Amino acid sequence: MSKYMKAGVNINTHVLIYDGFVNFEIMLATYLMKTQGEIITVGLSSEMVNSHEGFAVKPQKEIKEVDWDEVEVLIIPGGDIGEIEGNKQLTSIIKKLDNNGKYIGAICSAVELIKQAGILEGREYTDNHRNHVDTYKVSRNIITAKANGYVDFAIELGKMLNIYSDKEDYNETVRFFKYFENN
Repeated sequence: MSKYMKAGVNINTHVLIYDGFVNFEIMLATYLMKTQGEIITVGLSSEMVNSHEGFAVKPQKEIKEVDWDEVEVLIIPGGDIGEIEGNKQLTSIIKKLDNNGKYIGAICSAVELIKQAGILEGREYTDNHRNHVDTYKVSRNIITAKANGYVDFAIELGKMLNIYSDKEDYNETVRFFKYFENN
């Protein structure tokens, strides 16, 4: 059972959004994490961004407004990372979260962002390159996934954070979302 569930504490999940982020890659993860707390969208600025799919989204908070010491989970979707790649503030936040043992989920091209922060050195991870066959990899507090691993990414992120009430809850989630079984 989750340390959060035992203590009755919510797990608020922060999601970085930026122009060109791929919404579908994180929808199931945010759906599952919403059962434990709030989803807080964070942008480099307060300006509206457009997802790859064409959704216009206004970040709830600017990156500079977040108390990163209070963050338990950061999810970074893939997409066109060109505008945020190399952002020193973002790189610093990713390093700080990892140093503090916070949970970081990166999918598709977002794996490049955490790779650039230097936190994948000496760890197993997966990304969209041909030499990585796994759709997702968990290494301590970090989960990485290929774009087509979004279901495993979501389910395993939940497992990392112990959001399932018991083994049957976990198995039911897997059956429903991964295998499309109702029972």
